[in-house]
Amino acid sequence: MPPGDNDSVRLPIAATFLACALLPGFAGAADVASASEEGARLFRAQRYPEARASLEGALRRNPSDADAAGLLGRVFFEENDLDRAVGLLETAARLDPASPTHPYWLGRALATQAIRGSLVKRAALAGRIRRAFARAVELDPADLRARYALVEFYLIAPGFLGGSVPRARAEAEEIRRRDPLRGHRAFGRIAEREGRRDLAAAEYERAIREFPASADPWYWMERGAIDRKDWAAAFDAVGRLLRAHPQDAAALYELGRLATLSGRELERGEASLRRYLAEHDPKDPEPSLALAHDRLGDIARRKGDREAARGEYAAALRLDPGLLDAREALGKLR
Repeated sequence: MPPGDNDSVRLPIAATFLACALLPGFAGAADVASASEEGARLFRAQRYPEARASLEGALRRNPSDADAAGLLGRVFFEENDLDRAVGLLETAARLDPASPTHPYWLGRALATQAIRGSLVKRAALAGRIRRAFARAVELDPADLRARYALVEFYLIAPGFLGGSVPRARAEAEEIRRRDPLRGHRAFGRIAEREGRRDLAAAEYERAIREFPASADPWYWMERGAIDRKDWAAAFDAVGRLLRAHPQDAAALYELGRLATLSGRELERGEASLRRYLAEHDPKDPEPSLALAHDRLGDIARRKGDREAARGEYAAALRLDPGLLDAREALGKLR
């Protein structure tokens, strides 16, 4: 973490320094850094309420801590408090204009606001979303997350709001030049948006052959199958993934997620989620334990067991009070 502003303070009289140090809110750089680092550790462990408290304390001590502001914005993003997330990520980008991380996550938060908003809201946010991701790429041309986000933006946005398939292809070409594996994903996604399932499948199968150590291509196939509600193909993709990478714990969560989305193979999905809870200690960006309980609540609700569903949603909210889906589902069961 960068040193706080207090690191450069040089007071001429030791007694004055001591008096200032005892004032509320005054802390040395080491204290601020340790608070930010603790917040980052808690965030990586997906302990969002505790991370929020730690990072808020770090910002009170040093309002110029861009990393703390950015990470707190991501906490609010995870907790579905998008207005606060956007505000803090804008602050972080202003405090540290050289960092590509803050504009990338700002773009993510704005895009989520757009997805959940009205058509008018989406139109109003489109330019800000594109500029945020473009800024991240400008600051770090090797940031493939931001480049892929631009691919998605250009594919989804209408032309009058900046959408452009040629621009999406240009970004995909640059991704492929820098990372052939991610290039398969980018071109597969373009093919999916164009309705060319054959081309998308070919990209993903090539990725599997060329990069057998990566589990990602199976997830890409699953996502495409979910988009077109081809549940058999989605389950097949995750089944192939588990056979090729039996150590991939996140695939257990995916089986449960597929069961909740499709209403199929509920017993298999429930067993997979319980294994995920019992055997795995997820770290960001893996699905959290709260999300696993949320999915178990969905399965119980589909099976007609309202009491079990309430218990799972409550367990999810104890771990992550900002989990919007669980809160809404629990409210409907009361």
